[in-house]
Amino acid sequence: MDVLDLFFKKYSYKFPKGYPDMNNEQDVLLLESILINELGINLNEDKASDRTEAKEILKKELGLSDSDFKDTGLNFYVLVPGNQRSSFVDKIENIDTNTDKGFEFNSSPSSFSSLGYFMYGDVKFGIKPSNKQGGKSAGLDNEEIFVDTINSLLEDGPKDVKITAGDKIVTFKNVTKVQSTGRATSDYSKSDANFFNESEDLGGVSLKKDNAIYWESADVRFGKEVKNLVNAIVSGKLGDKVSYVPLKDLKGNPDPDIIKMYDKKENKPIAGVIVNDLPKQDIEQVIFGNDNVPVIIKTWKSSDFKLDKNTIIVTATKIYENLEDVKSDNALPVLNIRHDKTRRASRGLRALLQTAKSLYKGEKLKGNNITIPYKSFN
Repeated sequence: MDVLDLFFKKYSYKFPKGYPDMNNEQDVLLLESILINELGINLNEDKASDRTEAKEILKKELGLSDSDFKDTGLNFYVLVPGNQRSSFVDKIENIDTNTDKGFEFNSSPSSFSSLGYFMYGDVKFGIKPSNKQGGKSAGLDNEEIFVDTINSLLEDGPKDVKITAGDKIVTFKNVTKVQSTGRATSDYSKSDANFFNESEDLGGVSLKKDNAIYWESADVRFGKEVKNLVNAIVSGKLGDKVSYVPLKDLKGNPDPDIIKMYDKKENKPIAGVIVNDLPKQDIEQVIFGNDNVPVIIKTWKSSDFKLDKNTIIVTATKIYENLEDVKSDNALPVLNIRHDKTRRASRGLRALLQTAKSLYKGEKLKGNNITIPYKSFN
C-alpha cells in the first residue's frame, strides 16, 4: 500500500467526495490543515512566513495574544467579540505594516468568511466571533439600539426627543415613533432614523459610531473618478510617481485585467491614492445627504437614553450640523482609491470615503499612500 492509499484510507471520510477537490475552497483548506497540523508537512514556507508576520503585526497594533488566533491550514482567523467584528475590520485596514505588504480587504462574502477576508502577502485571514451570542439583543447594531430604545420609551405616549452633545442640541417635538431607514436610503439621502408624529415625518438623523473611519463606500458616487484615475495611470499621464505594474499570480503570470499601483520613482507599491481636495458640493452631500440631516456620533448603549418627564434625553458624543463641525473634528471626507482584486471592471481599484483623521497622523499621510490633486486626473 503506497503513501496515497494510506492517506485516503485515513482521511477520505473528511471530504464530501472522498478525496480533496482542489477546486473547492473548503477542501483545499481542510487538506492544508491535515498536512500541517496532523502530518507536519508544510508545502508553502512563504505562506507560513506571511502568516507569522501578519500575526505579529496584529498582536503589536491591536494588543492581541496567541489565544486570539485560530489556524485553518496556513490561513487563520482573528477571534474578536461578535459585536466588534466590523470595527476590527476598520482598524486592520488602517494599520501601517511598515513592510512591502499591506492588509488588503476583500469584502465579498465567501465560504471562508461571510464578512469578507484580508490578504497579507499569500496568507488569508478572516474575523470570527470569539463566542456564540444568543438572543436578539446580541445582534443589535448601532442603529437598532438607537431606534428600539427610543421606541420603547414611547410606548406610553408621544414625547419630545432631545439629542445632546456638549452645547449642541437636536430636538424633535411630539414624537410617536422612530423608524429605521436601514438600507432603503435613495438619491444620496443620509438619514438612518426618521422621527414621526403619527404619519407626519418630522425629519431624520444620520448615525455614526464613535471612531468610525468610513463615510461610505464610494464606488457609485465616485465611479467616474476611479475610471479617470485608471486611464491616467495606464496612459502615463501621472508619470512614474503614480504608475503601475501588472498583478501577478503565484506562478508569476500577469493578470490581464488587474493593475497594481506603483511609485517607480521610489520603487515601492502604492496602497492608495488619496484625494483630499474634493469639490465642496460633493463633501456636503457625502456628510449630510440630499436630505440635509444632522450627523450624530455615538456607539450607543442603554444608559445613553434617559426619560425626563415628557422628554427623552439622548446623550451623544458629537453632533455635526455644518462643515465647520466636521472640520474641527478632522473628519472631513477624503477619497481613498485603493486596491480590491474583486473590482475587475475598474482594473482592481475601488473608492472609499474616509475621515481625514483615519488617513493622516497630524499632517503626515499614513502607510504607503500618496496624495494627488483632484484636478490632476479629472
